[in-house]
Amino acid sequence: MKFCLIELPGVDKGWMNIGLGYLASSLMKKGHFVKVIDLNNNEIDIEKRLKECSEYDAVGISIKSFAIRNAIKLSRMIKNDLKCKYVMCGGPHISIDGYNFLLQNENFDVGVVGEGEETIVEIAEAIENNKGFHDIKGIIYRDKDKVVVNPVRGLNVDLDLLPYPNYEVFDSYKGTITQYPLVTSRGCPYSCIFCGAGVISGKKWRARSPLSVIEELATAKSKYHPKMFSILDDNFTFDKNRAKEICRLLIEHKINMKWMCSNGIRADRIDEELATLMKESGCSHVGVGIESIDPEIFPTIKKGESLDDIKQGIEILKKSKIRVSGYFIIGFPGDNLERTKSSIELAKKLGLFSMSWALLSPYPKTEVWEWIKQNGRILKNWEDVVHSHQQKGDIVFETDDFSLQERIDAYRIVHVKLKYYYNVIDNEKSLIQNVFNIMKIIIRYDTKNILLHSVYILAYVVRNIKFVRRFYRKRSTRNPLRGG
Repeated sequence: MKFCLIELPGVDKGWMNIGLGYLASSLMKKGHFVKVIDLNNNEIDIEKRLKECSEYDAVGISIKSFAIRNAIKLSRMIKNDLKCKYVMCGGPHISIDGYNFLLQNENFDVGVVGEGEETIVEIAEAIENNKGFHDIKGIIYRDKDKVVVNPVRGLNVDLDLLPYPNYEVFDSYKGTITQYPLVTSRGCPYSCIFCGAGVISGKKWRARSPLSVIEELATAKSKYHPKMFSILDDNFTFDKNRAKEICRLLIEHKINMKWMCSNGIRADRIDEELATLMKESGCSHVGVGIESIDPEIFPTIKKGESLDDIKQGIEILKKSKIRVSGYFIIGFPGDNLERTKSSIELAKKLGLFSMSWALLSPYPKTEVWEWIKQNGRILKNWEDVVHSHQQKGDIVFETDDFSLQERIDAYRIVHVKLKYYYNVIDNEKSLIQNVFNIMKIIIRYDTKNILLHSVYILAYVVRNIKFVRRFYRKRSTRNPLRGG
C-alpha cells in the first residue's frame, strides 16, 4: 500500500517532524511504501508536489493547532480535486480536539489520537482488506453522516521495539541532517496547569534503554551525517540515573557529537555529577521551564518543584559550562502588569544565556483552560495562536486584573527590555514597517537604551535582507496554501 504523509508549513524551520519519521518507519517495516511531503522545509514546486497525492492509496496530514486553516484547505484539494479516497489527520491538535475537528471538516475520514505507530499500521491493514475502522483503537473516524470515537489505545510501553524514524523518505531530505532530532523517552507525570503534554504524550513516563539511544545515534551518524543532535523529550532528566548512563555511553562509544536539550530538563533533577557528565558527553545548551519567577505565582503552577530547586539546578549547569536558556510565561492566575515588570528584573539575576517569554494561551483539557472559563474573557480562538512563537503577541483571553492592553504592554516591555530578542516582529508586514514599529515600542518603553537598540535593529535588518534574497531565489512561483 502507498502512503503519503504531509508536514504543513510551521515556525520551526530546519526540523524534521520526528512523529512522521516514526510513522514512516513503522509502515515501511510492514512492507508499505511511504513518502513524506515536507512543506515546512521545502518550498519548491509546492503545487506540483501536492498533485502527487493522487498516486497514493491514503494521505495523512500532521496538524498543529495553529495550522488547521492550511490543513482544511489542503484536505479540500486532496479530496475534491485529486480524488484521494482516504484522507487522514493526526498530530497534537487531533489528540487535543480531534472529535470537533472531524465533526466540522468532512474531507477528513480518519483522525489518529495519541501515539500512532501501531494505529497507522492497523489502518493500512483495514484499508487493504476492506475491513472498516470499527475495531481500531485510538482513532476517530467518519461513518457516513456521523463521527465515531473508538476506544483509546494504550501507550507504547516498550519504546525499544519501535523502528528508528526514517527521514530518507522526506522530500526535503538532501543527504544530511545538520541537527538530528532524538526522543529518548515519552510522557510526563507532572501536572503543570498550562501544559498539554499529558494529553498528547500521556502522563505515564516511558523510557528507552540507554543502549538503544546510543545505537540510534550511531546509525544516524552513518546515515544522516549530523553535526549535532537535539533531545526532544518532555522530561529527559526524570530518571537522572538513566540520564547519567546515557551520558556515560555517549563518552564510552565515542559518539563525539555536540548535543542540546532545549526541552525536558527538570532543574530539581540536576546534580553536579549529571551536569558534569552532560558536559563531558557533548552537551552545550539546555532549556529550563521556569514559567514564573514570581514567588507567589510559581507554586500555583503545580510544577512539583520549588523556585530554589530551579535556581540551584541552573547554577549547577552553569558551573559545568553548559549554556542555560529559560522559558517564561506571562499571564498565569494572579499575574498582572506590575508583577511582570518585577519578574523581568528577577529573571535577569538568574544569569541565563537567553530567555523566551510567551503569553499564556490555554489548551483544552488543562487546568488553566477551566480556570479561564470561570475567571476570564475569551478574546480569540486558541486554535489561531502559535503558542511558542507569538510574533504578534496574540492574546487569547483577559481578566479583570490583567486587561488586553496590559497584556500587550507586558509582552512588549519584556521583549524590548531584553534587547536582543525582538519577538514583536510581524511577518505579515514589510521590513521597513517592522523597524518603524520596533522603534515606536523602544521609544515608549526603553528610551534610555535607544543607541544599543539601534545596533540590534541594524543587525536584524541585515539578517532579513540576506534571508529575503535567499527566499525569493528558492521560492515556488505558486503555493496553493497561500492561494497564490
